Amino acid sequence: MTDVTPDKIKDLLESAIKSNTNAWAAQSKYFDELVKRNVHSFATLAEARMESLKQINESQTFNEAFEANVAYEDAVRDELKKLYDRNLDAWDDLQGKLEDIYTAAPEDEAAS
Repeated sequence: MTDVTPDKIKDLLESAIKSNTNAWAAQSKYFDELVKRNVHSFATLAEARMESLKQINESQTFNEAFEANVAYEDAVRDELKKLYDRNLDAWDDLQGKLEDIYTAAPEDEAAS
C-alpha cells in the first residue's frame, strides 16, 4: 500500500499545477498563432481579390477577365491549402507538447 504523506500530496499538487500551467501556455500560444495565421491568410486573399477585380475591370475582352478570375481562384486554392497545412502542423505540434506534459515520467509510474 502506498504511504500518503503531506509531502507526497504537496508534490502531487505542485506537479499538477505545473502541468496545467504548461498546458495552458501551450494551448494559448497555439490559439494566438492560429488567429494570426488565419487573419494573415484572409488579408492576403482580400488583397488578391481586389487585384483580380482591378484586372477584370481593366480587361479588354471576356477572355482576359475570365483568366484574371481563374488566376484569383488558383491563388485562393493555394493560400487555403497553405493555411490548412500550417494549421495542421501547428495542431500536431500542440498535441505533441500536451502528450509530453501529461505523460507520466517513469519514476512517477513506479511510485504509484
